[in-house]
Amino acid sequence: MACGFDFEVFYGQVGHGFIQVHHLVPLHSIRKTYKLHPIKDLRPVCANCHAIIHKHKPS
Repeated sequence: MACGFDFEVFYGQVGHGFIQVHHLVPLHSIRKTYKLHPIKDLRPVCANCHAIIHKHKPS
């Protein structure tokens, strides 16, 4: 969702399907009763973008 990096293109078969997800609702604030909605609550991002998101806005 951020940079468009494709692990499979860069690393070959070992990178197929690899991605990290960023929780828009911080995990520390999610209660047991919270129903996670993958499309609404998660964003697929590469590891570098994920690190920068957390560096820029701690959550």
